Amino acid sequence: MTMNLSTEQYYINEQSDFFNYMVDMRLFKNKKTYYDYMTRLKYVSRMFRLDKSLTKEKVAEIIEELKRTRNERDHYNTLSGVSDIASGLNRFLEYVESDYRKQLDDSILSEEKRVQEDVMLSVTEKEAIIKSRVGQGYFRQRLLDYWEGCSVTHCQTYPLLIASHIRPWRKSDNIQRLDVFNGLLLTPNLDKLFDKGYISFDKKGLIICSDFLPFTDRKILGVVPSLRLEHIDDKHQPYMQYHRENCLL
Repeated sequence: MTMNLSTEQYYINEQSDFFNYMVDMRLFKNKKTYYDYMTRLKYVSRMFRLDKSLTKEKVAEIIEELKRTRNERDHYNTLSGVSDIASGLNRFLEYVESDYRKQLDDSILSEEKRVQEDVMLSVTEKEAIIKSRVGQGYFRQRLLDYWEGCSVTHCQTYPLLIASHIRPWRKSDNIQRLDVFNGLLLTPNLDKLFDKGYISFDKKGLIICSDFLPFTDRKILGVVPSLRLEHIDDKHQPYMQYHRENCLL
């Protein structure tokens, strides 16, 4: 069966990776600028398909159409507004044309190699650090012992629970990679939302939901405002702050 996606859904399926691309490339100093670009593209995605099929020619067509119809819109209906959208589209095109995913995979492999070649680490330590990247081994067991179930729902079907780093593995040093306070134990839906930056948690452990996660999908995924971490320690705070500032869409 063929699934027909709305034009907006194509962008929704790309926006997390696009956001991470901008952050990893350090394109802007102010996080608000990242949000501005995301918001512009979300607006355009309601009218045009934005995904990895985007081309330079298609960007030019979209910009010309937005200029032609600007008096028909309530937003971005000035030449300056269209120019802002054009800037966002060109950034998205850079992402589409880049080998970002390959660069990301290569950087992880390079970091794993660096761990393996570190003469200051024992074989056991190297194994623990590398396994922690995929939430296995020593790191996962420590999280199971600490949380005794999902960090949010307290689900105790352990085979389903995923050990997640709060500050991503590739952005952490070896101590942080094994630190139990840099980890959450989450059900698959919450883990994916957290990993992709659609949710985070505030200083009191209450869930924060990204504006870029559609309300209809929040309901489907069981994301409600009352969700919170079972508890939160002071030692979690630096990691959670990093996630809010660098990973939350």
